Amino acid sequence: MTAIHALAAMITRNLLIALRRPELLVQTMAVPVVVVALASVIFGASNSWPIALVDEDSSTGSHQFAQVINDTQGPTGSYFDIIETDARKAAELLHEGRLHLVITIPPGFDDTGIVEVATYNINTDAMKNIRLRVTTAANLYDSATNADQIAAIIDRERAEDVPRTAFMGGSAIILALLLGAALISANLYAVDSEHRTEKEIALTPLGSYIAGLGAAAAGWILAFVAAVPTVLVALAFGTRAGPGEVLQTSLVVLPAMAAAAGAGVLIAVRLRAHRVIQPVLILLALGSYFASGGFISVSALPPLARAFNAWWPPAYVFEWSNPLLHGFESRPGLAAIAAVSVAAFLGIGLAAAAAQRASRRKCGAWPVRAQH
Repeated sequence: MTAIHALAAMITRNLLIALRRPELLVQTMAVPVVVVALASVIFGASNSWPIALVDEDSSTGSHQFAQVINDTQGPTGSYFDIIETDARKAAELLHEGRLHLVITIPPGFDDTGIVEVATYNINTDAMKNIRLRVTTAANLYDSATNADQIAAIIDRERAEDVPRTAFMGGSAIILALLLGAALISANLYAVDSEHRTEKEIALTPLGSYIAGLGAAAAGWILAFVAAVPTVLVALAFGTRAGPGEVLQTSLVVLPAMAAAAGAGVLIAVRLRAHRVIQPVLILLALGSYFASGGFISVSALPPLARAFNAWWPPAYVFEWSNPLLHGFESRPGLAAIAAVSVAAFLGIGLAAAAAQRASRRKCGAWPVRAQH
């Protein structure tokens, strides 16, 4: 019971420290919000590609083709945003990289059915996407003008599809919880180290492991508070999940947060100063989001990234949590629950042990006044 009371006192003390020093939580709140806002605006706000459409034929057929290009849509809106129709200006904008594509309908289109397509930086994945869009539009034109034309029917949207912004928002919430648990725990432990309250804790009967446990537990609790701004931004960008999805996702995320909190204390024991700890953990969080399954799934990443993510723990948290959060899976696998539970116990246990060892190493450096 003494250990439980001491741990409760440490948690309460750390919560009060966070209340008096809100700057310890600011980075945790800001980073995921900035990530999801920028990613959603840049990669998911609009599905339309800026192009030029130059009609040099001006025939009935060319007008029909131009209308198909203008009307072709995907699940998030129009495929193309026609911003230029003049050939000379279109060539200049394409050369400057201001356009993704120039479609030219040459004279004699009604007889030949030929269109000319020029792209900017043809070797990128984005250009593969836009050429596929042109092919889709051409297929739709052929289907509309030639009843005997063999056409592919492309299903571009399904009811269970998740918009990119919703996927990125859900991942950002997971990121906020993991980063919050790690960074806040590390900051709280670093405060003890910087202000030398380790000495007082080390001289108690229970020892300094309580400081590690208290920092990890308080960081775990405060991570939920720090994630609130990210949740609000994710909701604004379309992320939705029902109570059942949230409950199933929590079976993976909650123990993963405990593991992250323990990892935060371990890093703080090594780096000591919170001004050093913060950039390290923030960079690791950003890398995990964009290269380990937060921004896109691991299966869609390049081979080198997939090889790295085979041993990088946050990748498994994203890969196990996102299908649950978006309703692709109804419950987590037993292996996933077992893995994150073991990680949580290891993280917390190692954090407590590291805090205890760190205080013992420093005991010889603390001056002790002799009693006469």
